Amino acid sequence: MTAPRPVQANADPGPPSNYLDLYGLSKSPFGSPADGAGYILFGSHRRAFELLVDHMMNGSGLVLLTGDSGIGKTETLKAAAAVASESGLRTNFVSRPPESRIEVDQLVAALDGGADAFFAPPRKALLADDLELMPNDCLKLLLTLGRHDPDKTGQSTIILSASGSELSRPDLAEFSTLARNIVRLQRLGPAEIRQYIERSLWIAGGTTRRLITPDAMKLLVARSGGLPATVNRLMEAAFTAGFARGDGMITAKTVGAALGPIAARARPQPPPEPSSVPVRVLQAASIGLLVVGASAFLYKGLSDRPAPPKPPVVQQRPAEPAPAVKPPDPLPPALMAALMKRGSEAVDLGDIASARLLFQRAADAGNASAATALGKTFDPNFTANVGARDPARAAEWYRKAVAMGDPGAAEYLKRLAPR
Repeated sequence: MTAPRPVQANADPGPPSNYLDLYGLSKSPFGSPADGAGYILFGSHRRAFELLVDHMMNGSGLVLLTGDSGIGKTETLKAAAAVASESGLRTNFVSRPPESRIEVDQLVAALDGGADAFFAPPRKALLADDLELMPNDCLKLLLTLGRHDPDKTGQSTIILSASGSELSRPDLAEFSTLARNIVRLQRLGPAEIRQYIERSLWIAGGTTRRLITPDAMKLLVARSGGLPATVNRLMEAAFTAGFARGDGMITAKTVGAALGPIAARARPQPPPEPSSVPVRVLQAASIGLLVVGASAFLYKGLSDRPAPPKPPVVQQRPAEPAPAVKPPDPLPPALMAALMKRGSEAVDLGDIASARLLFQRAADAGNASAATALGKTFDPNFTANVGARDPARAAEWYRKAVAMGDPGAAEYLKRLAPR
């Protein structure tokens, strides 16, 4: 009779290595652009979406899609193009590669060889993203297309997206003149922001009930500004902070540790009660008569009395200085290290917006290296993304880093000076 084999215990998986392991998520819910399954047609965007699809199927000429940066113009263009394509329309969507720009060769290829080929039957639609980041040769080609008479060119359509604030630039002003319609995406409401968070977590294998407390959700919604891209950055920072702190759920303290406290808003004063002009006149006259009568009475009563002795001079004590405001407590070392690591990973992935949010949180807590890293995200010497370059802001953060104790930032500032 053989002895039974000993049962081997399962190997200890060890502590979680990232927030995906800690929270049981299959992928990063907010760290990458949404795919087709993650797109939500919000009520705030429904009218704009319908106008885009209708223009591709039945309209002609040029239409501009505008909205704040991070509102979801790219995803809306993709979804509208997919719907039109399923209806039998030939659509070509041209988007900007990560950390690069659309090149004129991409546009020419999408046109099947040029303007004449694009406007020849059958009907087609060209959709291009980030107009404000395109080089001059691309803008010239798109202007040439936009100047075609749509009533004589086979009814092919063009839809371009751009931030509304950029359309006043001299090189983009003509697009607004040529556009038959300018469609604007509105910011999302609080309920839609919650829906976006819940849907993103659900796709990644999580739920808000299991991962986010109600008070944390309120903070995240309040700070989102109605922009999905801002939600992505906030949630990435909150999950990173939760992992560093070992929080089983994202709570208000987790959000505060990742993003800092929300500044208190001044309570608005109630407006004065309205009053008619005659009533105000009577009030003023009554007050005037009362003052005159009281003055005459006091003068008559006090004129017969001897002058009172002068009161002794009392030296006033100097006002005590206001107590110094206590600086915010520094972040725990583990959270600081996690913010720096996650920020560096975001830079490597080309997600400059998320990297800046993480670096700035660490810099605000006193980390000089974070201030230097934040400056690099604006520095043309380090950033390949033309749209992300801002030498003035890079210099500002380098100066802060030097003041905080990082002498290496002075060299970056010196190299930045010739620009």
